[in-house]
Amino acid sequence: MNVTKITIGRLYNLGSYEHVRYEISVEVKEGESAATAMLGLEKILSELNPRTSTNSRQELAREFHRITELRNELSLPEDEFRRKHGHFVGTPFDYVKRVQESHDQNVAKRYAWERRQSKARKMLEDLGGAANWRDAKLDWETDDDCY
Repeated sequence: MNVTKITIGRLYNLGSYEHVRYEISVEVKEGESAATAMLGLEKILSELNPRTSTNSRQELAREFHRITELRNELSLPEDEFRRKHGHFVGTPFDYVKRVQESHDQNVAKRYAWERRQSKARKMLEDLGGAANWRDAKLDWETDDDCY
């Protein structure tokens, strides 16, 4: 028995009764590995995942705006700063520093997710004949530009 065609699909639930379905079919030529093709398709579909555990660009912009406001209010007396911004551990300066570090991590996660999505779209484009399929592209974790 020879595998001549592979079709793989994935349904992503976006919540609020919305979903996205991706389906890819490829022909496996004689002498090519069906297992390798399947692994490649699974990786592409996995990385095309429209659901993200990262903050949206709008959320990141709101975080940045909040950090700017916090920095502008560092000159307030500490009790006034705490009254305006709730309970936190340490000094107002320490609090703003932690919020900034959290924001920086969120930005890095967002950009890494966007790069993986872009790379997956490029791989999908390559399957369409724009470039040659190379098994080495399956090794995503070794690419320096991915993280």
